[in-house]
Amino acid sequence: AQDRVLYDTSCKSMTLFLNQLASRMMLSARSGANLHSSKASKVGFADDVESVPLAEKTNQSLGSPPRWNLLIFLLFLAYALCDLDKVNLSVAVLPMADRFALSEAQVGIASSSFFWGYMLTQLPAATIMQKLPGGAFTALTIGVLVQSVGTAGTALLDCIPDANKEATMAVLCVSRFCVGLGEGIGLPTFGAILAGMPLERRSSGTSWVMAGSTAGVAIGLLICPFLINMFDWPCVFWLFAIAGFAWTGWWHITAKIFMATSSEHLPEARPGLVPWKSILTNRAVWALTASHAMSNIGFYSLIAWVPSWYTKGLGLSMEVSGVLAFLPYIFGAVVSPIIGTLADRLLKQGWTVRRVRLFFQSMAFLVPALCNGLNATCGSLLGSSSQVVLLILATVFHSCNRAGLFCVHADLSPRYAGALLALTTTAGAIAPSGIVAAIGRLVDETGSFEIGLFAPIAAAQLFGALVFGFAGSSEQQYFDQAH
Repeated sequence: AQDRVLYDTSCKSMTLFLNQLASRMMLSARSGANLHSSKASKVGFADDVESVPLAEKTNQSLGSPPRWNLLIFLLFLAYALCDLDKVNLSVAVLPMADRFALSEAQVGIASSSFFWGYMLTQLPAATIMQKLPGGAFTALTIGVLVQSVGTAGTALLDCIPDANKEATMAVLCVSRFCVGLGEGIGLPTFGAILAGMPLERRSSGTSWVMAGSTAGVAIGLLICPFLINMFDWPCVFWLFAIAGFAWTGWWHITAKIFMATSSEHLPEARPGLVPWKSILTNRAVWALTASHAMSNIGFYSLIAWVPSWYTKGLGLSMEVSGVLAFLPYIFGAVVSPIIGTLADRLLKQGWTVRRVRLFFQSMAFLVPALCNGLNATCGSLLGSSSQVVLLILATVFHSCNRAGLFCVHADLSPRYAGALLALTTTAGAIAPSGIVAAIGRLVDETGSFEIGLFAPIAAAQLFGALVFGFAGSSEQQYFDQAH
């Protein structure tokens, strides 16, 4: 009976989420559609929301703010595509492994190919981006194009004979490496582009774009099984590849118009190398990097272990566990834009940038640490429903980091925000790898998911809160202007 109540509640939550997401996306697209209608018009992002230009702090006027609505919508879609291309293989790998007789070790090798491309290209891409004509806009076009080619390459496995395992592994590894390569090239561009937003719109813009990540995971987990059952596994890769190619064309046209009409509002891209020496010796950068790593330890550990916790720890049925796996992402995607809007309003009401960032990042660390700590210490006494609610609350408040650490890259250095995002994301991808494996050993040794899973996550989040609170900064750093 308890499983049935959870299942019904989950289905209602998914329906509500999809309706809200569709409404918000249509509203954003409608408000941004005027970008193409008249180049002479200088109607900007602040036409429907009162804003105070950042340049007023130096008694300079930027004129009409740039038209960000359509741009943010396209960045939201790009982030969603990134995570859809991560999720598709995790769902499609089961029928693929059956067809090509792939072992678990071979599946692991193919999956890890993505992360090699993803981690190895971010820092070089951040440097190359400074030299490209069009800068971040061009780099993002290249990134999504390469990512989509890799996704299409995975679909081409359908043309390989089932018995040719060597060719299968080669194509699968190369195609997933290309997906990671494209995402590694594209990711720094999000930080660079969003750094051009007026300060009073930066939190909401970043939160909307980052919501694409959680929305992509949720939507992918929802539709991939259906598509595979209806049309077989290649359909998933062809569909997302076509969507990526279509997005690339739309972005190329929109970016050219945006740069032509709003270039004066974008951070100046200076030629030459990124000042890595100054960046890597900066205390605020190291604090941000450590905070990002601690945040990702919680995020990726839950992705890896929550499904097992549902079935083995809580004893829920596979049907209920599958539906509940969507809930954290669903609620996180819905709440993210709300958090960003609230942060912008607090800035307009006179809060300092540091105070806003510290408030929201503290919420992103401390409330999840409390929820995970309760699950670790007394979760078995609370019951499965309460434990699931605590997990959802932890995920919802974790979304506060969109108005916290994910805005700090642009606060520290609008000019090199993309490079900073590449640096912290690389650290954020490396840090969880050992922890995820250690959690498995802790669960085996303690015989408890509550202690083995939630205690390490809570500890990492508390440490992240201390680092961000005592060593972090939101002031523009010297290397932004010194090079």
